[in-house]
Amino acid sequence: MKSTRYSQYCSGIFDRFFSIKTKQKFEEKNITLKQANINMMYQEYSSMFLMTFILGFIITTVTALLLFVLFPSLTTLLLAVLLPLCIPLGIWGVCLFIPHSAIKRRGANIDRFLPYAVNFISTMAIAGVSPADIFRSFAAIDVYGEVQTEAKKIIKELDIMGVDTITALKHAIEKTPSKKFKSFLQGIIGALQSGSDLHIYLSNIVDQYMADEFLSRKKSLDTLGILAETFVTTLIAFPIFLVIIISVMGFMNGDSNFTVQILYIFSFIVLPVAYGGYYFLIKSTSIEEIRNPEGKKKKISLKEYYIKNKPYVLILLLSTAVLLSFYSVIFILSYYKYMIFTTYLFFDIFFISVLVIIGPFTFYSHKQAQKQREIEKRLPDFVIELGNCISAGMTVFDAISIAAKGRYGKLTPEILKMKAELSWHIPVTKVFDNFAYRMKSAIVKRIIVSINTGLKMGGMTSKVFMAAAKEINQINNIEDQRKSEMSTYTAVILVSFFVFLGIIMILNLTLFKSFFSNQKNTVKMIGMMISNMNPKALEYALSSFTFVQGLGAGLIAGFMMDGKLSSGLRYSFVLGIISLFVFKFLF
Repeated sequence: MKSTRYSQYCSGIFDRFFSIKTKQKFEEKNITLKQANINMMYQEYSSMFLMTFILGFIITTVTALLLFVLFPSLTTLLLAVLLPLCIPLGIWGVCLFIPHSAIKRRGANIDRFLPYAVNFISTMAIAGVSPADIFRSFAAIDVYGEVQTEAKKIIKELDIMGVDTITALKHAIEKTPSKKFKSFLQGIIGALQSGSDLHIYLSNIVDQYMADEFLSRKKSLDTLGILAETFVTTLIAFPIFLVIIISVMGFMNGDSNFTVQILYIFSFIVLPVAYGGYYFLIKSTSIEEIRNPEGKKKKISLKEYYIKNKPYVLILLLSTAVLLSFYSVIFILSYYKYMIFTTYLFFDIFFISVLVIIGPFTFYSHKQAQKQREIEKRLPDFVIELGNCISAGMTVFDAISIAAKGRYGKLTPEILKMKAELSWHIPVTKVFDNFAYRMKSAIVKRIIVSINTGLKMGGMTSKVFMAAAKEINQINNIEDQRKSEMSTYTAVILVSFFVFLGIIMILNLTLFKSFFSNQKNTVKMIGMMISNMNPKALEYALSSFTFVQGLGAGLIAGFMMDGKLSSGLRYSFVLGIISLFVFKFLF
């Protein structure tokens, strides 16, 4: 949040109403806003919300009174009383909530990225880079989340304010919302003031932070396991009972149309909302934020977007073309009376359209993710081999030439490309930059930046390569741990879906079949008349319910295992096809 003309105008209006004592208290609040990365003084911030509070009170009061005058009733009278109270109080509550929420979010983000940021800083220190230049290089890299924001603040004080490094670090300690980052900066200050080697402190602290990060992820997996168990209970077991109860009550002197409507409401509203909620809960435990952090989004042209995402755009266009052709055939057949367009046909078309859209896109994304995953698996071995060769006295060109003879799976073609580029006398740093660009991975980008900086400085290059491999190994270990522990829950969710599908089929072959046969003769059962229910309507209501259930269960099952959306959608596609096949040919 930045200062605007509106906030400055509000500050000018209310400036005369604030006493000197109140303004002194605002000085203490300014630190809170700095920790929340809100770039305005607290007097301006509070003035802006005070003006919004007053405007909100006036607008809601006038609106509520007009409603009461135009539509006099008890309801509008209550609105006239409650709205002028609730909305302004809500505005003031938001004013108090925003800074503390931002502080908590930024602190968590800094703690999440800190082990990898410290590893980068450590590689810079090993290469002999000064602390000021370390933070200057670090601030230029947009792959470390909020840690980069803190580094930018330090560089701003160094370059613009002209303060020394230790003073800038002390100011950063006051402004950061993360206790870990405070401790880290205090350690740097201690190392600088004592005259000890900074890289020794950083090498020790990075191991500690990596171990803490691994333990933290382990605890997150325990939480994820609890979420998986509640998911199976609430969105697999509960819907089974729901379908049985609603269907049976619809037959037993109930409203059959109401039964079908309830099933559709759960299919297209309740279940998607519930699955979306679980998705965002599970997303908080994913390591994808570390792998591909969201930096500031730069505006790009349509052409640049197409070049960057060409395969995905082409797949989406191809899927759209297939669907348009399919719709054209349906339209022609219905126009010439070869096919009657009904609500049930609409549902069939809708289900097929969803599968055609997500199918090719998902499998291509998953294939690319697998390729990147295999490359990142082999990358630490490659980087370590380069470090060993360089420590033996070889040049980077010779080290890459030797590594090109090894077997690194899908990484081998990339190594051969690097070797070829070096033979064309392309600078080593440019070769590594090209490699990072082709990989389109934040992890690769981070280690390439640290390696290139080490090469430019020309000191302790072999150790720079070793330190760079540490980050990838850390992330690979965390992902392997997640897969091994979550694969069981993924299997449970998938099996639970097939159990759900099996129960629906058993109900159809036994209970529903009996009801449909008896309703033709209007037989009374246990003193109750069996209601007439359209078998086709019930079939499509259950088909919709099961299709959405398959999409949601597949999404959560795959995403829970490795934190990648493409994995979840891949399972969704398969379960969606299975559910359609069962209801079309076996129901």
